[in-house]
Amino acid sequence: MTLFKYIINPSPIGEITIIWRKKPKFQIEEIILSKPDKSSSRIAEEKYEQEDKLPINKKSKQLNNVLRELDNYFQEKDARFSLEYLNLDKFTPFQRKVLETEFKTKKGTINTYKDLAKAAGSPKAYRSVGTALSKNPYPIIIPCHRTVKSDRTIGGFGGVAEGLESKKILLELDGLMIQDKKVVGDSPIIALDKTSQTKLV
Repeated sequence: MTLFKYIINPSPIGEITIIWRKKPKFQIEEIILSKPDKSSSRIAEEKYEQEDKLPINKKSKQLNNVLRELDNYFQEKDARFSLEYLNLDKFTPFQRKVLETEFKTKKGTINTYKDLAKAAGSPKAYRSVGTALSKNPYPIIIPCHRTVKSDRTIGGFGGVAEGLESKKILLELDGLMIQDKKVVGDSPIIALDKTSQTKLV
């Protein structure tokens, strides 16, 4: 099964590399975000291209649909993402439940690791929730950036503290206000829009 890659550059959070396949059906293998010290294309090279370079920028109708929705998201428009093109079968039942539950987190809202554990049916498994989200191969589509700590500090992103700036940018694209690495709002669950949040400052 041949893998392809598509590189989005620029974006509000830097270069993004999408690894995808078109056979036996179109499927996104991974969405790779850049780190402060390493570009997404370099990460993809180290992970997927040890033997041969992946064909680059080979488009398909389904990929174009995903790219259009990502563009809508980055332009702060409504984006209609779908789980249809994601391979969730490679996860444990619990991890899959966490990711599917996170997918339902609406733009402009946040949840905590404890909230997500409870919604996924395992209230005490919030540490496992953090592990599952850190391994999320589909950031933005499955919006793991919307899960924050109980005190509303935004924590790390992609399993590393260095992802903090990208997480902040994504939350701001969602319409939330971040101050001192914390989401400003009247609730740890439902955050206010920017206009309402400003009144709290």
